[in-house]
Amino acid sequence: MTSKTVPSVAVVGMSGFAVYHRRAVADLAAEGAIRHVAQVVPPVDEKTHGEEAESLRRSGVQLYPSLRELLAAQREHVDLITIPTGIGLHRPMTVAALEAGCNVLVEKPAAGCIQDVDAMIAARDRSGRHCAVGYQYNCLEPIKQLKNWICAGRFGAIRRIRGFGCWPRDRAYYTRNRWAGCLAIDDTWLLDSPHNNALAHAVNLMCYLGCDRPLEPLALTSVQAELYRAHPIESADTAVLRAQSKEEVEIFFAVSHCTDRNIDPAFEIEAESARLKLTLDGNTTITWSDGSTEELAGADPTNGALRDMANVLTGDQAGTACSLEIARAQTLCVCGTFESSPVHDLPHDLVQRDPDAGTHVMPGMTEVILAAFEQGALPSEMDLPWARTGDEISLIDYDYFPTYRKPG
Repeated sequence: MTSKTVPSVAVVGMSGFAVYHRRAVADLAAEGAIRHVAQVVPPVDEKTHGEEAESLRRSGVQLYPSLRELLAAQREHVDLITIPTGIGLHRPMTVAALEAGCNVLVEKPAAGCIQDVDAMIAARDRSGRHCAVGYQYNCLEPIKQLKNWICAGRFGAIRRIRGFGCWPRDRAYYTRNRWAGCLAIDDTWLLDSPHNNALAHAVNLMCYLGCDRPLEPLALTSVQAELYRAHPIESADTAVLRAQSKEEVEIFFAVSHCTDRNIDPAFEIEAESARLKLTLDGNTTITWSDGSTEELAGADPTNGALRDMANVLTGDQAGTACSLEIARAQTLCVCGTFESSPVHDLPHDLVQRDPDAGTHVMPGMTEVILAAFEQGALPSEMDLPWARTGDEISLIDYDYFPTYRKPG
């Protein structure tokens, strides 16, 4: 594709998060920034999304029942394929699209395990194409501004970044597809969990802002975690982790889907000359060492990742803030957490279950998550009787999950 040519875009899927991708494509197409030229409509979606599919067809969008058939017919005419599918399909679909010569925007997280991300990176390098991951918060102007300031050393050295999130989820969330709450499906790792799905954004953003190199994340060296569950699932619905990095920046994150209150993610960055409090959208309060403050307004993340890729493809931007290398740090951290800790069942008598609402709530978990965040402490360090200490796992040269074996 030549510079300044309007990119031709195809979207894989109609249901789930594909709804948001199609909406983003429609918004940017209305601006003239991209063209929606092809769409995968799986047979399973024809009944529920048939009317919309027909509307797309009437507007000139070519419809195909599978990515395989789309690539066979359109690979020389499509500049960018967006892949808003389940985690288990990220690697095979991304690799297939890259091998066909198309650029890719795949939904977050990049994949369920580190070897899948590395395979995607290798396929991208072989193809000479671009591949981005749907971490749209990285693309916000206030986040870009913070990253620039951090790289310029405005706050001095970053020492620690802490974050938390309390996002209760119910039965509908865990039954929306066949893989929700699963560690794996068949031979594909998913590690579906709060820090590898709904709030993968938070882990990614901390790894990104913790690094003082442009368009790079922290080089993580170790992680210790504790994983718990209240819901009847295979994976964790609660995770608390502490990671160390080569840059001597500590990452701490506490998150749960079984809290009794919904509190959106928030972060605190501790630096040499300032303390920054921010939310995912970049709304930031900077408190300097002398007590003075500075504000940075947040922004709407809608369409950010797609716009970022469109700018890369038209030559208006040199690189993406959502690269596979940036996303890899989040996957690396998550793999380490599942090496560090088994998934422990929270005490049955402490979990309140509502069969009608389909909820599993642990009263007091909100306070646990908030206290862990404030103290930078794992639950086992907070004298909680149900908490279990996790092992510290080295992430140096870590390239295969699972690799950790206890000595002896």
